[in-house]
Amino acid sequence: MPLFINKTKQFFILLMLAVTISSAVAQNKGVDLPQKERDNVLSLAALAMVYKDWQTSRNGRGHNIGSILVDQNSTPVFWARNSVVVRDDSSQHGEVRLIQAFLNCPGIGKYMDGYTIYTSLEPCAMCTGMIAMTKVNRVVYVQDDPEYGHARQALVNIKFPRLFEQKTPKGLSEKSELEQGWATYSKKKGSAITDYLLTDEARTVYAKADQDLNTYKLKYPQNESMLLATQKFIKDAGPETFDQKMMERCPKP
Repeated sequence: MPLFINKTKQFFILLMLAVTISSAVAQNKGVDLPQKERDNVLSLAALAMVYKDWQTSRNGRGHNIGSILVDQNSTPVFWARNSVVVRDDSSQHGEVRLIQAFLNCPGIGKYMDGYTIYTSLEPCAMCTGMIAMTKVNRVVYVQDDPEYGHARQALVNIKFPRLFEQKTPKGLSEKSELEQGWATYSKKKGSAITDYLLTDEARTVYAKADQDLNTYKLKYPQNESMLLATQKFIKDAGPETFDQKMMERCPKP
């Protein structure tokens, strides 16, 4: 009898293992895994770029939110951070500053076909509208914004013709850490998500993203040049600059 029980137990263990593997295969079916890896790397880069100019006060540059722009080859080409305080302009979100400045770079034109924006926080209605109007192809954001996110769905609802693809790296540990941190903070404090992004807890997650980017181990060798370019891009990114100084970030011809 014990032998029969052991064999039955082994059978069910193997059966559960097979079901787990089949489920994983089914979930990844049709998924571009190298692209998923690129999205993870470049999402870490968006967080790391914000971390490099971290604000500790509401009276600093602006909120701890920022974006990077990536071309058709998954190469980062431009970055910008939220600067609503220092510019005394509530429209100066990271995505808006990035788009407005990049379109003024030589040879770019009025649209951004083929580009992807990686941003630390889900875009608001204003940024979503500008992203759509300038024909950005994709947006990948890290942290959900339960209060002011979901703006892309409004474009779907009104059948806006310039819809962009929008993703979030669900398996990224920094994403879950930030979202869990904000959920806990909001219950205790009842304030805005931008206040949470001033906390030491949030800063720790952003610092971890910077470290994870620098030590990232690739699964797909075809992403090596992208990773090296991204690491250098973030290393070279300094404090936020403005006006003509900001235009020095434009890609060199």
